[in-house]
Amino acid sequence: MTHVGRPVPGRNNRVCAAGAGTYVDDVRPAGRTVMAVLRSPHAHARIVRVDIAAAAARPDVALVLDGAGLRADGIVVRPGGSFANFTVRQSDRVPLAVGVVRYVGEPVVAIVAEDFVAARAALDLVEVEYAPLSALADAESALTAPPIEDGWPDNVMVDYPFVKGDPDAVLAAAASVLRGSLRCGRLAPSPIEPRGIVSSWDPYRETLTCWASTQSPHVLRTLLAAVVSLPDSAVRVIQPQVGGAFGSKLPMFGEDVLTAVASMRLGVPVAWTEQRHEYLTAAGHSRDVGCDYEVAFRPDGRITALAVDLLADLGAPTTVAGWAMSIVTAGCLPGSYDIGDVRVRMRGVVTNRGPWQAYRGYGKEVACFVMERILDHVARATGQDRVDVRLRNFLPPTAFPYTQPCGWITDSGDYAGTLSEAAKLIDYAGFERRRAEARAQGRLLGIGFAHELTPEGSSRPDSLLGGTDSATVRISPRGDVTVLTGVTSPGTGNETGIAQVVADTLGCDLERVRVEQGDTASCPHGNGNYSSRSMTFGGASARLAAGELRSRLAAVGASILCTTAERVRIADGNVTGPTGTTVSLDEVAAEVYRNPHGRHMTGLPPGLEATRSYRMPNVYHQPDVDGRYNQYPTWSFASAACVVEVDEETGAVRVDQFALVHDSGGIVNPLLADAQLHGAVLQGVGAGLYEEISYDDTALPFAQTLREYTLPSARESVDLLLGHRSTPSPFTVDGRKGVGESGISAPTPALASAIEDALREYDIQLTQAPFAPARVWAAIHRKQVS
Repeated sequence: MTHVGRPVPGRNNRVCAAGAGTYVDDVRPAGRTVMAVLRSPHAHARIVRVDIAAAAARPDVALVLDGAGLRADGIVVRPGGSFANFTVRQSDRVPLAVGVVRYVGEPVVAIVAEDFVAARAALDLVEVEYAPLSALADAESALTAPPIEDGWPDNVMVDYPFVKGDPDAVLAAAASVLRGSLRCGRLAPSPIEPRGIVSSWDPYRETLTCWASTQSPHVLRTLLAAVVSLPDSAVRVIQPQVGGAFGSKLPMFGEDVLTAVASMRLGVPVAWTEQRHEYLTAAGHSRDVGCDYEVAFRPDGRITALAVDLLADLGAPTTVAGWAMSIVTAGCLPGSYDIGDVRVRMRGVVTNRGPWQAYRGYGKEVACFVMERILDHVARATGQDRVDVRLRNFLPPTAFPYTQPCGWITDSGDYAGTLSEAAKLIDYAGFERRRAEARAQGRLLGIGFAHELTPEGSSRPDSLLGGTDSATVRISPRGDVTVLTGVTSPGTGNETGIAQVVADTLGCDLERVRVEQGDTASCPHGNGNYSSRSMTFGGASARLAAGELRSRLAAVGASILCTTAERVRIADGNVTGPTGTTVSLDEVAAEVYRNPHGRHMTGLPPGLEATRSYRMPNVYHQPDVDGRYNQYPTWSFASAACVVEVDEETGAVRVDQFALVHDSGGIVNPLLADAQLHGAVLQGVGAGLYEEISYDDTALPFAQTLREYTLPSARESVDLLLGHRSTPSPFTVDGRKGVGESGISAPTPALASAIEDALREYDIQLTQAPFAPARVWAAIHRKQVS
């Protein structure tokens, strides 16, 4: 039986549904203490005095840490990673603030006590005297304001420009040019489980064990070991089940270091579980990008030149890699569209808003919003159909592999195929009849479209997040299979997909394959889970290791059947010879282990265990050698169409129907792929209609709880129609691409397009996401007044 391609339910579903999963907060080793963190109430202030004496005097308090003490002890986190083709300013950081606080929520003091109640009570006894400083509250001001980071000449963290052709000349000569501005609001990833870690130092063995809600255990081990001056081999990181991540748990955080330092000093386990109010201000944000654009086009909507100037508010700089999302936004322009002359510039500036951290989409969703809004504006200016304008501008399937203006290499695509199918799924041809029927009932319906391009498998140089991963496959003497993989799961079910790949490769029953992940003591080195890489990297390395064992099984089985390995077939748990005689894989495994010196093992290595590492093609890190740089080997894509109803009295928007047609090459498990897309689309709807982290003019956040930060719930779920196409990648195993980040980018521009269509009699333009009722109502009101 072929397992790849079957909709197999996720193996962890029953455990999670039964509430039987083990998460970080469930890890309670003997002697466990709890850490709580005092955070800054100010966006920008000088720390005049920190008095921890009263807190330290409590009998239930074991340890109090402050920034000055950590710096004196040499506990400093250094930024890691780099990109080719540009320079980024970064600084070393102490896990607790020293001398100055730079955003609301920055850690100032950490207290370890016998339990959470005691730790929180002790925080109230800490006295911190602040001298408030003027806060830098927005990106535009940051361009001209004095630098807020010591030693920096200005507030620009990264400046990334690139040009293809001569866009200025084309724009100057064009008969039709549009200019406009767009903005994406700031978001917070919001997994059900916030961040958390338990660190336990063994003073006798001099080893540190950490249970962490992380996406990358091996990366966390290496980074953490370096900060606390331990060899990698003395640190073990275990990833229990993770209640969601969406990029926000890529290591390493200051709190990880604090628990490790505290446990090493106290000799007892130290646990920290983030509270939601901490998460929304301090765990990291994304987006908050504005842009100005110029676009030249012909009467039929064909775009001839594009210039985009992007400005990202990166908030306060940290040592995590959230800032790199701004680079990805720029690099994904113009994405799916064939535009000969392009100029893009991205400037990322630091302010006193909260720092950036990775979030699903990782900048691609901002590029999608920018391009799709521009396409709609061109369609409006020319009077052309929005779908037709996109079809005229898409790169054709024959263009691939295609080098983007930034230099990244897109592997394959049939963009028109997904858009045409999405239009059919939503019944675009029959929509005007539906609109008229609704209007007769006093309801306003609109239809919108968008296309997303989602590069995946991020392979950054010098970052521990490169384009490789590893797997070990073992077959026991009784024929049972264990897979140890370097990729991890934040709850996506990739362990099920990896088991399917290995079962097919070995020709065994799926239930005989067990997958283990997330333990640096047992799993081979891997980079974990991010950028939709679990199947393209983890599945590929597991297949390589399983393929090596398959060859060994074929050789032994052929010897038992008195034939050659080339003449046997392995399937359904058996090795079958040319005459139809069979020997089971269980029998072959028994022969390998029971008779390693027997005649069937002549010339073969003993045992049935193989470890293989996979290095992804279409990655180029040596521009001086290859003449190019590419960090994204695979590029998934999708087209969305949606129908919305708008209440013109209140500006409220209801999603009536949503269609998404997705293409990620070969799909291992369509059920799990669909599940990913359902979640991503709802997150995209949240970004388009509800979610926003906003600040006042002193950089104080308005949203510090879920009362103020509105997330879509089951009530806001959408009627989702899904379609799949397959345009295989020429570079990957079985043509696979990623799915995990797909579906989140297209909803926001599709919603904007649909809302404008519903309100076409008002002739409004929505240029700033999210499209909350007040924002939509204001757009209507402005037109009514004018």
